Amino acid sequence: MAHQRSEQIVYENPLQPVRVLHESRKERVAGPWHYHHELEMIAIVRGEFSIYTKDRGFRLSAGDVAIIGSFEPHHSFKDEGDMEYVVLQFDMFRFLGQDMIPYMKYLTEAGRLYSRLNSIFAEHPDIKQQVFSYVKDIAMEYAAKQRGHEIAIHSLIYRIILALLRNDSGFLPDASQDRELSKLVPVLNYIERNVNGRVEMKEAAKIMNLDYFYFGKYFKKMMGRTFLEYVHSQKIANAERLLLTRDISVLETASLVGMPNMANFYKMFYKYNQCSPKEFRNKVTKAGTAFIHPLHL
Repeated sequence: MAHQRSEQIVYENPLQPVRVLHESRKERVAGPWHYHHELEMIAIVRGEFSIYTKDRGFRLSAGDVAIIGSFEPHHSFKDEGDMEYVVLQFDMFRFLGQDMIPYMKYLTEAGRLYSRLNSIFAEHPDIKQQVFSYVKDIAMEYAAKQRGHEIAIHSLIYRIILALLRNDSGFLPDASQDRELSKLVPVLNYIERNVNGRVEMKEAAKIMNLDYFYFGKYFKKMMGRTFLEYVHSQKIANAERLLLTRDISVLETASLVGMPNMANFYKMFYKYNQCSPKEFRNKVTKAGTAFIHPLHL
């Protein structure tokens, strides 16, 4: 496979982890191999387009929609000719609330989405049409930016998730896994109560009466990310709220969310928002929106 590069997705509004591209092209295009954290959906309005992953290629035409999984290497190609398409990219983790924990691994597992979920569209043309319509509606909301467009986009993404989940014949709910996930609730409550102070994995392990190292593996298996990554994401989500709702300095914000080491705070904040805390505040203020996305999960 050709050299792959990691693509950094920059959101127009840091509070809304979504990027939409609605473009028309006539020239020949051969995109490079790349991957990104975000899940990607492509809807072809007119013309033809090809997408390649490490395992297979797809030829898409008007009315088709396809999914590319998080961190899944891919590249695209189109011949000369008129083509219009919509690309939807969004961070799944930032759309999943705690009530979605049982489906988190299903929806974010790298490398399986493209092969399995795209088969849903072949098996169920009506679902393909439905999801295609949702993606186009998201593009319209994203472009028009009428009052409440953030809520509309969020709702439409959840409709896409639901359509995929209910029509994936290969997905069998695992009752035993649901029981295992429910055991984490006391730990998640512990994190929520102490997120603005010290949150230690050894204390979380004690809550579940598990060995420290085993707990770390268990948490990552169930949640799809490490304990520390989860805690940091919660702290940064709280920092975002403080920056937007209180007239305090970045230094005070870092202290209030339990991250007094400024170098570490800036590093973590940039990881989730691709900008500094000050730039984040300016961007959102300029955007003129008070919409708060769900906690990073």
